[in-house]
Amino acid sequence: MSYYVILTGSKNNAGDYLIKYRAKQLFEKERPDRQIIDMNGWEFLDEEKLEIVNNAKALILMGGPALQYDMWPGVYRLTDNLDDIKVPIIMMGIGWYSLQGDWKDTYKYKLSEKTLYLLSRIKSDNYLSSVRDYHTLNALWFNGFNNFIMTGCPAYYDYNFFGKEILKPEIRKVGFSLGVSFVNSTSMENLMKENIRKSKEYFKDSEFVVVFHHSLNSNIYLNAHNSNKQHLNRHLELVRWLKQENISYKDISGSAENLINFYSQMDLHIGYRVHAHIFMNSIAKFSILIAEDGRAKATKDVIGGIVLNGVSMIKDDIISKVAGKFKMADRYRANINLSKELIYNLNYEKFINYHRIEESRKRIDENFKLMKQFMCQLP
Repeated sequence: MSYYVILTGSKNNAGDYLIKYRAKQLFEKERPDRQIIDMNGWEFLDEEKLEIVNNAKALILMGGPALQYDMWPGVYRLTDNLDDIKVPIIMMGIGWYSLQGDWKDTYKYKLSEKTLYLLSRIKSDNYLSSVRDYHTLNALWFNGFNNFIMTGCPAYYDYNFFGKEILKPEIRKVGFSLGVSFVNSTSMENLMKENIRKSKEYFKDSEFVVVFHHSLNSNIYLNAHNSNKQHLNRHLELVRWLKQENISYKDISGSAENLINFYSQMDLHIGYRVHAHIFMNSIAKFSILIAEDGRAKATKDVIGGIVLNGVSMIKDDIISKVAGKFKMADRYRANINLSKELIYNLNYEKFINYHRIEESRKRIDENFKLMKQFMCQLP
């Protein structure tokens, strides 16, 4: 049977595995005429891999915040010469990566010359590519590319929940997902700890678990591609704090199944992980996403729901960037009103009988029509 090669970015982050897991289900349902061969997006396409790619119907760059300045070769290693790839290159569910993440930042979203060359090659192959949000779509438009459609992330789509009636939650189990900005920001760390304390206090009669999407096992994490020892150490410090506070925690890294099994048991997700929010909405469950960058902010335009801003400002000038890199200054100004806003939204959602879950679920169903359109036109 004919096949597609998909390039994915799953290393140990559970959300990356969910993208791949759900994408494969989409292909199985919508394109049963194609098998899927999965390759690591960060690896070089050597002679053997290139032969496999060039015998495929298409090479599909899959999911994640891959539209970055150094997309090629920084995110997708590909080859030194794109002409070595003889089949159409297509993007599916790609998102932007912007720290500040406001709509105005889409107008001047910088991409390297090599990334622009890759995007031009994709455009010249004459197939629609897909993005996961409107911020990414606008950033591409303003860079001169109009060959994209907003399908949402593949992780939004669970065939068991299309058109299903929403069940109003009785909140007995709460999962709180951790962000990553706290690794480099004391103000964001303090805010996140405050949010955890306030949430646990609010749900004092419920099971409350803090969840790690990245591995806490040093050997596993440090053996992952592009791992960061500081990232690991800061997470381990947080584990020690959770133990001191007598707060339960769980590591769900390493597979989509770990994420699915954990959040399927939760009645509510609160926190910073975009794919925890996407998954909970995909199965018609209650979620409040705290935005720490443009990945999270962009989801609100896609499915509505509750997305609260965790950051008031991020200093983006050269001096602040250098000072932040060497830990001489905190580039982030945390939203000091967030904890109050979080409680207000919890109270309000209960008062309106969880209306916003219904809104998000309906918008996922509507966006799926565009995902089907995108997949039907693939070669």
